[in-house]
Amino acid sequence: MTLKQLGQTRSVVAPEFALLTPETFIRTTVAEWRNTACMVHIAPVIGQGARFTQFTAEMGPGAEASAPPREIQRFVFVLDGEVELRVNGETHRLGEYDYAYLPAGTDHTLRAEQAARVSVFEKRFHPQLEGLPAPQIFLGNERQVPGSEFEGDPGLIARKLLPDEAQFDFIVTTMSYAPGATLPYVEIHYMEHGLLMLEGEGIYRLGERFLPVTQGDVIWMGAHCPQWYGALGKTWSKYLLYKDMNRHPLDIR
Repeated sequence: MTLKQLGQTRSVVAPEFALLTPETFIRTTVAEWRNTACMVHIAPVIGQGARFTQFTAEMGPGAEASAPPREIQRFVFVLDGEVELRVNGETHRLGEYDYAYLPAGTDHTLRAEQAARVSVFEKRFHPQLEGLPAPQIFLGNERQVPGSEFEGDPGLIARKLLPDEAQFDFIVTTMSYAPGATLPYVEIHYMEHGLLMLEGEGIYRLGERFLPVTQGDVIWMGAHCPQWYGALGKTWSKYLLYKDMNRHPLDIR
């Protein structure tokens, strides 16, 4: 018998964090995503209560997604295949590791002619600080974003996928680790994270536990959850990381 048949899993759900592994993913429908199986990993009902959602959308041939409710902003990252983004009278073809940020209230559609898989973050927009413009549509490809050494470590490369500007109330980055590289310290902070392992494998400290992670795993980290990562294996590892930012800590929502 397999471990799954014996009721075993690497997944762990706790009040301050969750490790969600592919053998536990359940597919469901989401209203805006037609002909698409959605695996909703992180939602406000988890743990202490997340302030965003993270899901993987498996789009079938001819699948189409419309915009979320008008107060919701959306970030889409293409994992496999190709999707067509139609927005503001223009059409953009998004392939592997292409991404798009769509501000709240932006009418758009995402269409897949053939099967495609996309990772999606959605968050209710926290209005910008006084005097700042609203965030704008932003498109890019992760592999073309210049990387920078994190804390001066050439084995730890960070890439910011969105502009580092205060009108954005969250950021998305990738973190790439050479084999054996680690975060230089345990982090504890008031922001929360959503994470998708894109490549490789390693060990994640979440709270007081040290948990093996690999490609396809999802992690939620609540506010003030102790966190640390170290890369294992013989190839680089990489994860996609969401974090709320740029708003007063007494007005987080």
